[in-house]
Amino acid sequence: MISNKKIIFVTSTRADFGKLKSLIKITKKRKDFKVYIVVTGMHMIGKFGNTYREVLKVFKKNVIKFKNQSLNDRLELILTKTTKKFSDIVKRLNPDLIIIHGDRVEALSCALVGSLNHILTAHIEGGEVSGTIDDTIRHAVTKLSHIHFVGSKIAYKRVLKMGENRKSIFSIGSPDIDIILKKKLPTAQYVKKRYSINFKNYSILLWHPVTSKINSIKKDTIKLISFLENFNKKIIIIYPNNDPGSNQIINVYNKLKNKNFKVLKSLRFESFLTLLKNSDFIIGNSSSAIYEAPMFNVPSINIGDRQHKRLKLSTIKNYEIKDLDKYEVIKFLKSYKKTKKNIFGKGNSDKKFIDILTKKSFWKISKQKFFSDGSNYEFYK
Repeated sequence: MISNKKIIFVTSTRADFGKLKSLIKITKKRKDFKVYIVVTGMHMIGKFGNTYREVLKVFKKNVIKFKNQSLNDRLELILTKTTKKFSDIVKRLNPDLIIIHGDRVEALSCALVGSLNHILTAHIEGGEVSGTIDDTIRHAVTKLSHIHFVGSKIAYKRVLKMGENRKSIFSIGSPDIDIILKKKLPTAQYVKKRYSINFKNYSILLWHPVTSKINSIKKDTIKLISFLENFNKKIIIIYPNNDPGSNQIINVYNKLKNKNFKVLKSLRFESFLTLLKNSDFIIGNSSSAIYEAPMFNVPSINIGDRQHKRLKLSTIKNYEIKDLDKYEVIKFLKSYKKTKKNIFGKGNSDKKFIDILTKKSFWKISKQKFFSDGSNYEFYK
């Protein structure tokens, strides 16, 4: 019997909260777990919509908020601030398990705290690749974490190749796919009214800074906006994440006067999925073009190298910013083939997740890690 286990979930962005929400909900239903939610990062910045309020709309109890950055802070400074504040929280709560997601610097901080304090730390959606500094952070989090909830068989194999014990890797699928497959999305009419969107037909721009190319971010954003203006389509623009360089993107958006553009700071994940489902295409460099858009057979124009190492599908076309061509894009949008391929689960990742958490063997996973090359499994007995 599992009882009285304290679990901390950490969320730092609107995107990771969308993925963690179903897992938090199903865990909170269990009387044998006491769940805390730590909210930080992008959630706490007014410029990005104060999205911590979306967390509080869903979860009322045991939510701990802290601000870990000021605008224009460098990533290493955010890492330091987060580590200090999360360390204080962990010291006070003394959790049995810390659950983090993805490749943000906050995940790295929390994995570091968990690892160095010998607290079971679980990483969701490790083993993915994108092609930027995000990979470095994500793989570092994997090596610091004791447990891995991966989204696909491909990710499972990557984590295994990184020397992780196969007994600590669990393939549960991607939680955001659950939301899509369960078809519990708001209507397009509701979302358009909620966010004052007056477009009948539209496409989506979701464009994030690439920190290794910070010197060209402003120039590339202006080029992208110019391309879309010439495209003469209605475009819903969603603010980028808060990585260094985001201010340069936002400053370009704030100067837009073209009525074909509608700029949103943020929106609920389910509302975003509804807009995506009903869009003509998505353009930019967001992982949503790789994960969610293909589930709706919405074509994706992926620009640059932020996602270029991810899954290749018939609904996705990759371009460098300098090679964007209106007629080539139109040709792709008219001729792309719909896909039925889904490698990210069957819509039951929350059930798989809680089934694993309620097994006694899960809580016996060793906090002392060894590099596993397939020949030394006796270390894990």
